[in-house]
Amino acid sequence: MMDQANRLRELMRQQSVENEYQGQEQKSVMVSRVIAVASGKGGVGKSNFATNLAIHMRKLGKRVVIIDADFGLANVEILLGVAPKHSVSDVLNGKINMDEALTTGPLGVMFLSGGTGLSALNELTDSQLLRLTDGFLQLDSLTDCIIIDTRAGLSNAVINFIKAAADTIVVVTPDPTAIADAYALIKSVKSAMPDVSELKMVINCSVSDAEANEVFEKLSGVSRRFLGIKLSLLGSIPYDTSLIRAVRKQQPVSIMFPHAESSVRFRNICAKILQMEVEKKGSIQNFVLKLIGRFGK
Repeated sequence: MMDQANRLRELMRQQSVENEYQGQEQKSVMVSRVIAVASGKGGVGKSNFATNLAIHMRKLGKRVVIIDADFGLANVEILLGVAPKHSVSDVLNGKINMDEALTTGPLGVMFLSGGTGLSALNELTDSQLLRLTDGFLQLDSLTDCIIIDTRAGLSNAVINFIKAAADTIVVVTPDPTAIADAYALIKSVKSAMPDVSELKMVINCSVSDAEANEVFEKLSGVSRRFLGIKLSLLGSIPYDTSLIRAVRKQQPVSIMFPHAESSVRFRNICAKILQMEVEKKGSIQNFVLKLIGRFGK
């Protein structure tokens, strides 16, 4: 196990040294921004939010990669209406490189299908771990933003994604069970990351802005009082029949119905995210270490 950790760290060290020798221009290039999208339970529109956020980033000229981390369910590729030829399992098996495993969707949004290749991270061999690490390091040169569509609910993998990301967005609906599960997720994050002081939130499928604000105030109040976590509301997505129609057609609503109310809200949230200062802690190196969940802190 220590040999694996040392090999991964050495690979990352070599990558940093190579970048230093690429000249002064390389030093001014920022690493990709990593955003984790999470939810306390399934069915709240988390993957839909991730895909439409990516679409609007592309419309603004950003290079985006979605990592479908809900392994085995293939939500992202269904919502984008694209069937991938490869998944991360092909990278692990040494068949192709990471850039070849990426699938290009609408407007040039790229995504990595999880397939079934990461179902047993703890059983990966040294060579597979190195392929995975090297592959994710390559993403820095391919994208400006990496959106991690995590598995719904609570798990060590979800927490590791959140720990690795520069930003975390919790998606919740006004449903009482969704609210309770969102709080449980926030509580788990605080337990795993005692120093965390702020998380971002999106209220989905609300019937009005007043309802969305009520949900946010409820979660914000208990999170601040009992966990010491400040929640920041990025915005709300209303219940929208256009969005439902788009999902059934396997197209992002932001493309199929660009002027629908939900599309406008996705665009506004995207603009707000891009205006925020990018934190440095969400590097691809840390992402891989936390993903594997056995190395580093």
